[in-house]
Amino acid sequence: MLGKGFPTSRVALKGVSAIVSTARRRTFRVGPMAVPIRSMAIANGKPLNVQLFPAHPSMHLHPSDEKSKLVHFVRHAEGLHNAAHRDREEEFWKTLFNSDEMWDAPLTKEGEAQCAGLEEVILSEGIDVDLIVVSPLTRTLQTAQLSFGKTHPKTPAIAHELCRERIAVYTSEGRTDTSVVAQRFPQVDFSLVTNEKDTMFQHKEKDEDVGARAKLFVEWLMARPESRIAVVSHSVFLQQLYLAYQETLPHEFYSERQDFAGLKTALLCYEQD
Repeated sequence: MLGKGFPTSRVALKGVSAIVSTARRRTFRVGPMAVPIRSMAIANGKPLNVQLFPAHPSMHLHPSDEKSKLVHFVRHAEGLHNAAHRDREEEFWKTLFNSDEMWDAPLTKEGEAQCAGLEEVILSEGIDVDLIVVSPLTRTLQTAQLSFGKTHPKTPAIAHELCRERIAVYTSEGRTDTSVVAQRFPQVDFSLVTNEKDTMFQHKEKDEDVGARAKLFVEWLMARPESRIAVVSHSVFLQQLYLAYQETLPHEFYSERQDFAGLKTALLCYEQD
């Protein structure tokens, strides 16, 4: 199941939406180097105010709407580390949580079954997307492939480190070498994952760091030309993203962690101050 699904996309950061004429540059630290990230904070010389609103998965945008994007945020299905924490809790906290066994934890059989359930949701709600953005960790890549990869086999998929899980003490948050995952998932474009080794894992994050990273990721999404996007990511990252935009979201949207293979849809739009 690892070699079929999405077609390879080479669009990467090219083709930035025409609504952006001027942008400032920010940096995002990946390992020892600060990588420049184009920011959507300024467009046409004026600051942008990006807002998130809850939306129904079957919602459709008007073709003339150039200021909004419909984004389906998905948490990965159950991983090996999740099952270990549930079934072997004492052992997990003693040795497993930071062990080599948990590095870049893949999906369990139950997780694969959850992806089939997500596939049914995508089909029943009539969800259509122009782009699939996925964290470069194995469990998110598997989740994307076993759900959207089946329902949208011709939709481009891009791996992006900005939407990976919070990096703390858990080895499950580590990433497999880029060349290895690129070979396992040839249908995904890994051109934005610029480091072979996971140098990002060396730099631990607090929740507020993840929230700041999530805002950069939303700005990157807003700069994309596509208007219907699926994002396959992780529970802490997604919760911190929602919290960063909580003023326009209901409490239940961000108050609890997202379910395994759970989907939440949001309308992303901006106003110029």
